[in-house]
Amino acid sequence: MNRSLEILIITSSIFHVTKEHEAMIRGLAADINLTVTEPGNLTDQMLADAEIVFGWLSKEQLEKAVSLRWLQLPSAGADGFTNKESYHNSDIRVTNSSGVYGIPIAEHVFGMILSHNRNLQESAYHKLEKKWHRSWETKDFYGSTMGILGLGDIGTEVAKRAKAWGARVLAVKRTMTQVPDYVDCLYSMEDLDEVLKQSDYLVLALPNTPKTKQIITEEKLRLMKANAFLVNIGRGALIDQEALIKALREGWIAGAGLDVTEPEPLPQDSPLWELPNVILTPHTSGSSPSNDERRFEIFYHNLVAYLEEKPLNNLVDFVEGY
Repeated sequence: MNRSLEILIITSSIFHVTKEHEAMIRGLAADINLTVTEPGNLTDQMLADAEIVFGWLSKEQLEKAVSLRWLQLPSAGADGFTNKESYHNSDIRVTNSSGVYGIPIAEHVFGMILSHNRNLQESAYHKLEKKWHRSWETKDFYGSTMGILGLGDIGTEVAKRAKAWGARVLAVKRTMTQVPDYVDCLYSMEDLDEVLKQSDYLVLALPNTPKTKQIITEEKLRLMKANAFLVNIGRGALIDQEALIKALREGWIAGAGLDVTEPEPLPQDSPLWELPNVILTPHTSGSSPSNDERRFEIFYHNLVAYLEEKPLNNLVDFVEGY
């Protein structure tokens, strides 16, 4: 290298790098200048110097990142980072951490489904009252049909587990490909209604883009089975939330597991807090002690490729928005 390569890593309460990781980065080339900092210690000079940033930047911080040519996001979603006009360099590359969160989120999905099927949330309420109450109305996951909207990293991990547990798996995918062995039927977005009609469980694993915003409307909810359970671990904007509240109140569907809402945090006056057929978690489905290691592997592989002037993995499509 003929110049210093300025790399800035901005850690947070949910994103860390180890000293070993830092040493691995510095060991790639003698001219690498690595800065690792928390948001509170971030300076305008750090932002101005950085050619590579691994972390989340605010709109104001992006304006100061005049040397930025590659932004690696610690998240799988790229919300707020897909407008090329936000960057100073026209050749900017943005990559995400898709591939990190599929495993923990899939486990979270099934935690919600089993809680619904086996009345675990209801039993937790009774425990607080020291009330020995038996509910014999349960549901089997085995032999059911699961519909998955979005067959990326998260949707794939959900599908694999659903198939292993004896479910029939239907998946909706933007780009049609060969049907994987853990999916029974693959559908395009144009055939979404058919999936909604058949699904006992519907899992939303789509990014937030103009094409996916409120993809689940009142009309779509009315197509679903009365005993269906909807799980949203994508983005809150995927659902018309007022229509969902109406559907849950009036029994168009049996229940919902929501890790994401619109907006976040969920306002205290939202009816979702009090609906007994709703399981709510505060956007924590992707949490895992293994995330930092998986994130670093993606960044490190891409950094090697960057130094060798090769294509990067996990490139965000500015047109599609993810």
